[in-house]
Amino acid sequence: MPVEEALALWDEFPVRREPRPIVLMDAAIGPGQLPRIEERERVLGARPVVSDVELPSGMLERLQPTHPDGSEPVRVTRMQFVWPEFRTDPGHRPLPAYRLEFSERLPRTRVGGGFPALLALDERVASRVWWPERLSTRWRGGLPGLTASTLMDGGRTIRLLFQGCLPSYAAVRLRAVHESATAVLVDIEEVPYRPGSPMPLAAIGRMAVVRLPRALGGRVLVHADGLPIEVMGAG
Repeated sequence: MPVEEALALWDEFPVRREPRPIVLMDAAIGPGQLPRIEERERVLGARPVVSDVELPSGMLERLQPTHPDGSEPVRVTRMQFVWPEFRTDPGHRPLPAYRLEFSERLPRTRVGGGFPALLALDERVASRVWWPERLSTRWRGGLPGLTASTLMDGGRTIRLLFQGCLPSYAAVRLRAVHESATAVLVDIEEVPYRPGSPMPLAAIGRMAVVRLPRALGGRVLVHADGLPIEVMGAG
């Protein structure tokens, strides 16, 4: 994807809004590893849902399938207010959510299932979640092997972590830093020590320390494909 196109995905990000919108990448640890209510089709299929417990306004409607298949409904038997940690672009943070438990453990299928519960973000938080319209939500969580980077020096320096070839075969070099009012894209390249020579089919964690022209601030750090990168603050 061209750099201009990757940055343009984030042109509408309301970076100056208070409080700052939440770029929700994925659930992080503990009970947050459960699928969110937005994935109900993958977990519940086309089965309708009824509830034995009182649910927040509108939630039962959100649990219904788009095209019900007439099968027996799944029953919500318990609702618990929880604070699981989620991955967001400025790092892990607890967010209020409802854990909805069902009357049965749904069988695994080719597209999902096997989960005893779903998570539904509290509406006050859900209304603050932001994701680019032209970027598929299937990429939430980022690319495999794309781990959190570290923001230092008041937001001016990034310790960027990524999966690359063995250090004995190539050096890491900063090609360019591309900025917009809403996002920053760091272009890293690996330079082989022996161009044209074969390299092992192995990848390990590599690191590049990048000095930004100005502090990242509320902007989003993005990958070359426009995907957000989690950034953990370190002072």
